[in-house]
Order: sequence, then C-alpha cells, then structure tokens
Amino acid sequence: MRLFILLLLALGIAMLLALVPDVSGQLLRIEAFGWVFETRQGAFITALLVLLAALWLLRRIIAAIFAGPGQLWRTLRMGGKKRREQRLREGVAQWLDMREDQGSRAFQKSRGIIPEWATKLLKTLATPAKDQVVANPDDDPLNIALAARIATDPNAPAKADNATQRAHLEAWLAVHPDAPLAVSRLAALAEDEGDWVTASTLLEASWKQGQRSASSIKPRLARIYIHLAEQQPDARQSHLRKAHRLAPDNRDVIVALGHAHVANQDSEAAKKLWLNYLEEHNDFQTAAELFALMSSEALQMFQKLDRKDSAKVYNEAMRWLQASLAHQAGLNGLANEIMDQLLEKTSNCIALESRADWHAEAGEWEQAARCYQQALQCRSDNSESSST
Repeated sequence: MRLFILLLLALGIAMLLALVPDVSGQLLRIEAFGWVFETRQGAFITALLVLLAALWLLRRIIAAIFAGPGQLWRTLRMGGKKRREQRLREGVAQWLDMREDQGSRAFQKSRGIIPEWATKLLKTLATPAKDQVVANPDDDPLNIALAARIATDPNAPAKADNATQRAHLEAWLAVHPDAPLAVSRLAALAEDEGDWVTASTLLEASWKQGQRSASSIKPRLARIYIHLAEQQPDARQSHLRKAHRLAPDNRDVIVALGHAHVANQDSEAAKKLWLNYLEEHNDFQTAAELFALMSSEALQMFQKLDRKDSAKVYNEAMRWLQASLAHQAGLNGLANEIMDQLLEKTSNCIALESRADWHAEAGEWEQAARCYQQALQCRSDNSESSST
C-alpha cells in the first residue's frame, strides 16, 4: 500500500515536470561516498517511476506465486472485491426470489466473499421440509443441523413421515449432542407416536441440564405423566403425583388424580382434592365429577357446603354443585331457587341441562323443552368458538 502511494506521488511529480519543461531540463547533481552522479531532473523522475513500477509488479507476482495458481486465476477471472460482492448480491436475490438456478452459479463466482459452507447452507434453506434428505454423517455439521431443523419444523405445510423426521433428529444430535431444540422435537415426535416413556426421559434430562425453561417443560411433562399413568397402572399413583407437583392447577391432572384415589378406595381424598380445586377454580366439569362422587350422600354433602363461607361457594360451579346436591337430597324448592339464581348470571350448558332434567322430572314439558333448546344452542356456540 505504501509502495502504491509512492508510485502515485512520483506520477504526480512527473506530470508537474511535464507541465514545466524548463524544470525537467535542469541539471541534477548527487554526491555521496566519493561518487558523483549527474543527470537531468526529467530523466531522473522517469527512472524513479520505472523503478517503483517494477517493484510493485514484482511484489504482486511474488504474492501470486505464494498464493498458488488457483488464487491468481480467480483474481484474473472474477475481478476485484466490489465485483464479487455484486455477484453475491445477485445470487442472494435469485435465492430469495427462487429464480433461475437459485443463485448457485453466482455463489460459486463469489467464493472470495462467501465461504463454501455458507453456500451449502443457502442451498439447504431453499429446500422444502418434505424434500430434505437425511445428510451424510461426513457432511458439514451445520448443514446436517439446518436440514434437520427444516425437516422437523412443526409449522411446515408439508412434512416428511415420522421415520424420516426421527432420522434427521438423530443425525442432528449426533453432530450437536444435547441440542435443546433437537431434544424437544424428538420428545414431541415420541409424544405423537405414544412413546410416553421416551418423551418423559428426554424432557426430564433437558430440564435437569437447564436447556429448557420450567414454564415450557412442566405442562408437557404433566400431560405425559397422565398418559404414563394410563399406560402403567401399577405406577399410576406415582405418575399422577408427579404431574400434580408440576401442574397443581391443571384440571386434567386434578381429575385424573381424583379418579386414582377412588380406584384405591380413598373417596375422601378425591372429594377433598376436587373440592379444594373448585374453591379456587370455576370449573363445571370438575364439579360434575364431584357431584357423581357425593350423590350417594347428597344431604350430608349439601349441609357441608351450606356451612362453608359464602365467598367459597360463590363461584358458579360451586353453586351448581350445591343446587344439584339439594335436588338429589329431595330439597327441590331450595334446589330450584339456587339454580334459577345461577341461570340469571350465566348460561352454562351443564346448568341448563340440569334445569331441563328437573323440569322433565316434574312433568313441566314446555319449560324442559325450552331449557333443552337453550342447552343445545349453548353447546353449538361453544363448539363454534373453540373451532375459531
């Protein structure tokens, strides 16, 4: 670079001498170490220019020789850095637009700007999920991981079959052991296939290693433990207790654990569990489960609820349970009063169906038909809202 600056400086001086001929014709005398050198200034500047140019050319030739003939050929063939950058931009544009050969030739011509491994990644990015081929183990680890990530994307419009996805994920974990996203997707694949043991093992290991947050792992593990409880009856109670510790406010966990208590001849534990849950959550499905358990001693259970604080039986599900127990105990007037007060505040489907059943039992067919129609409309509205 400094040699090039000197060359430019000498060239500037030469142009100046050309503009002023008298100066170039003047005599230049140099004395050093007993030697005397005399010449004209114009000839001296010209010789200096030739010497600097020769030095610059010699330097470039030596650099090209040490870099190898390939580098010399690419320099001559592709031109300067700006030209290669322009070709890279054209290749990226072709890749983004999916035009022509998706920038393959342009990327090859811009190797001085973009490394070869990045070119392979761009080619992999342009391949749809279902067309991703399981990479060779000797391939670039980045390319293996990228192909697996694309092939197993849960939001992909069209994905490969489970076996191919599993092969991708195993190849990914082979080059990037314990990759959090690969482990999570392998666990999701195991869930999809009903392999709850593998799913729980993967997620537990990922959580212990601190690779995933508790908020993302706990709901999945709780759901998996519910399935494990169904799959392994001997360890049912243990799995459901684990699920309850992870998700104490999850209704599915609460209901499943209550049924496990009932199966173990511990109805009181199920009642306590479901009742405590209802006091904090306005959940009609849990209330229905609790009513089925309490109906055999409806009067006693109604009196127990009636003695509770009004704040604890204020939510709609608890009111429905209280009314249903009163009706089961034969306290029809009180049950109707509580249910009518409830239906003034809410149009819950279960409450409407219960009121319709009571009207039918009393022979009040017109009122029963009206309540059944309202319940059907309620179910229809709920299904539409859930589908949207």
